Amino acid sequence: MFIKYLKRGASAPLFLPFLSVINTNMKNLLKQYFWIFSITAGLLTVVLLLVPEKKNRLEFIEEELKKVETKQKILTEKEKQLEKLATEKDWEEVDKQTDK
Repeated sequence: MFIKYLKRGASAPLFLPFLSVINTNMKNLLKQYFWIFSITAGLLTVVLLLVPEKKNRLEFIEEELKKVETKQKILTEKEKQLEKLATEKDWEEVDKQTDK
């Protein structure tokens, strides 16, 4: 009886009684459930690893302010003037659009 299963490609005699109870449709269904479960577990793991923790809003704002301050320290006077002119120009364009 076990020789018949070994010829079919069973990997271990331990699973032979279990395989004799399961028919082909059940095997296919179990394979599908296994794939669904493993893909879902993999996606969940990737999402949990890639999604950052929520920062406190105050900490986030403080970090952004520090970045802007360091950027301002690096700029020369001429660059600061150019940046000021550019922002003024942008605001003038916004004002023109809102006045229409």
